[in-house]
This record gives sequence, C-alpha cells and structure tokens, in this order.
Amino acid sequence: MTMTARERGNPAIAAESAPRQDISTTALSIAVLAAVAALAWHVSAIPLGSPYYGLFNNDVDQYVYTAGGEAVRYGVSLYDTPVFFDMEFTYTPFAGLLFVVFTFAVPAVAKALWWLAIMAALVALVALCLRALQYRNSTRTWVFALALAVVCTALEPVRSTIWLGQINIFLVLLVVWDLTRPRGAKLRGAAVGLAAGIKLTPAFFLVYLACTRQWRALGLATAAFAGTVGIGFLVRPTDSTTYWGRQFDATGRVGPVDSPANQSVNGMLAQLLRFYEVDRYAVPSPAATVYVPPTWMWLAVALPLVALGLAAAVRAYRSGRILLSVTLAGMASACASPFSWGHHWVWFVPLLVLALDRARTSRTLRAWTLPALVVLVSFCWWWNYPGRGPIRDAPHPIGLGLFMLPREDVPDWWAQLAVPFYSSCYLLLYVAAAVYVLRASRSAATRP
Repeated sequence: MTMTARERGNPAIAAESAPRQDISTTALSIAVLAAVAALAWHVSAIPLGSPYYGLFNNDVDQYVYTAGGEAVRYGVSLYDTPVFFDMEFTYTPFAGLLFVVFTFAVPAVAKALWWLAIMAALVALVALCLRALQYRNSTRTWVFALALAVVCTALEPVRSTIWLGQINIFLVLLVVWDLTRPRGAKLRGAAVGLAAGIKLTPAFFLVYLACTRQWRALGLATAAFAGTVGIGFLVRPTDSTTYWGRQFDATGRVGPVDSPANQSVNGMLAQLLRFYEVDRYAVPSPAATVYVPPTWMWLAVALPLVALGLAAAVRAYRSGRILLSVTLAGMASACASPFSWGHHWVWFVPLLVLALDRARTSRTLRAWTLPALVVLVSFCWWWNYPGRGPIRDAPHPIGLGLFMLPREDVPDWWAQLAVPFYSSCYLLLYVAAAVYVLRASRSAATRP
C-alpha cells in the first residue's frame, strides 16, 4: 500500500494505513515455551509458598489501598498518620475514594480479585501493544499476548507488581489505550487525566502531549485531571487541602530516597552519595541516616535525561510510531519522578514488545540483542542473604531485581563497578532506548 504525502505527515493516518501482521506459528510456539519456562522459574527460584517473598505472600500495597479506602469510608484522615502499620497513604484523595471498593470484600477475596485484575490488565496491555503495532485481532494474537504476558511476570517490575499488589499496571494500560487510539477518537486524552488523578506520575504525559502538539488531547487530559482534583475537594476537602498543600511532593513519605529500589535520577544520586560517603548530604533521622541530593544536583542530571527521552518520543511520534513514542514518554516519567520503585518501570512491558517486533522484522540477527538487553536488565534476578536476620516471616532477606544484588561484603574493586551500575540500571536502559531511537531516526532521515 502506497501512502500519500498527507498520510505520511499524519501519524494517526500513517499508523492506521499500515498493513496488518500475523503471529507466526514459530513465534507462538517460542512464546508458549518461554511462558512455561517463566512459570517454572516462579516455582523453583522463589517458591510460591516462601514466607513473605512468595509471589502471593506479600500484597502490602493492596493492604495500603484498602486502609486508604477504609479511612475514606469511615471519615478518618488519609494523611495525618500512617494508615497501615508504619506505611503512609501517598496517593491522591481521589484515589482514596476509588479504593473504597476494597472495603466491601473480605481480605482474601479482595486479594484474589486484585491479582486476577492485575493479570488481566497485563494481558490487555500486551494485546494493546500488538494492536498498535498492527497485528491482527485474532485468536492466535490473543494466545500470543497471554503467553508473552506470562513471560513478562519474570521481569522485576511485573513480578513486584503482583507481589506487592501494585496499581501501576492499570495506569500504564489506561495511558497506552488512550494515546494509541486515533487522534480523532472520542475523549482521547481523558484517560490520561484520570490516571494522573489517581497517581501523579502520569501527569508527565501533559508535558508529552504539549511537546507533540496534541492540543485537543492535552485539553481533555487537563480537564479530566482537574475534575479528579475537584471531586477530591468536594468529598474530602480537608484531606485535599493537606495533600495538595504540603504532602504531594514529600518524597520521604514514599521511602528512603537512597533506597537501592529507587530507580530514578534522584534515587541514583542519593545512592551514589551514600556509597561514596558524601556526608555533606547526609540527613539524620530517628530510623537511619538518609543521603538526599540537593534540588540543584537532581535537576542538573534529570532535566537533560528527561529532555533526551522527550526528544526521542517526539521523533517517534512524528514518524508514526505511536506506541514507541508513548513508551519513551512513560520511561521518561519514571526517570523524572523523585521516587521510582522498580514497579514504576512496568513500561518495560511495551518496550519488550517493541523490541521483539523490531527484531522480528529486522534482517539482521544483531537486532535480537534489543529484546535480550531488555530482559537481562529488567529480569527478576534474586539473591539470598542467609547471613542476615529474619525479616517478617522469612528466615532471611532476599534481593529481588538487578538493583538489589549484593553491594556489601564484595571486593572493593567489584563494588566500585557494581554499585554505580545497580543504582542506574533502569535509567541506563531508558537512555539506551532513547539514543537508539534518535540515531535510527537520524539514519533514516539521511538515507536516500
């Protein structure tokens, strides 16, 4: 099919005009085998019955959501005190209203339904990505999406989402569904605003929509976001005043900024300050000393990296690669956030789908290094720490994810290499993806 100049200049038309693709029998077979391998990994690496660390033996975030819903239902403050043991409610008042639904089921039922919903959202996200890449809406494609979703559960951001009962997979699904629709789709942009009203990180997409000049979607996203804020003030005025007045940017309420699990620019800098013992930035607290980078240091590193990702996202959008553009913007939002747990990087799911599609359509074997790189960095590597004391019901801690591999009790020369890499591994994958897109776009532009 030959596109006109007008079609090539319009990303929505260009995407819709692309030929439909089929999932080959070979690809489907490999995906099913990989899914079986992922299930075997879940059973053998960290047994499902393992206390605290078993895949279904934590769910602490879902407990926090339920506690937030109970606070709203029974008229208790969301932010004055911790809502679940020592854990504070860090979401918006509007999110607290939504979480009331958890309070109408017994805990066991609520947990089971939440896990099923997470898995359904994961399958739907993979299927949406395939649709955006112009794969046919067929039974074969949905079976492939199910198999690939199971494979993705072995990635740390997804495994942690299931383990903790996290909500980020739903927010990513909302954004991807909304922004991969045609530009003229009804209420396109509103779901982005709704996601931002639940958790602030998706508000970054307001910047993305402005950079890509999607003004109508930007207006609807802004209006929807403002609507969630207004509903919060209408139903919970005191909590809304507290949250928007002084709580929404309080990073310390989420966790220690220098935690190894903080895979944002802010977290990377904090971890390096701790590792190199730059005591000028050490902040004593009752629990432990925390290293906190000053705002100027954070912005000096974060702004160029965010600009890099946005530039790549804009370039991808203008060339009609909408899913790639949205995925780059999503990773940029995790980079920019003051605190990004590993599960905030569930954007690696569409990144893996994109990498697999690129490798499949490439004529070189070298292209398969792209999905391999995504898996190697985001895989749920684990490490037992048997020399340490028990944690919760577990006999000893277990490190989950590349950034939680050993940093202490290793040779100094290895720590000098490992700690900077561990503290920035997700950021490095994001930067590599952005640079790859910009270089590929530049090469395509100069090709006769």
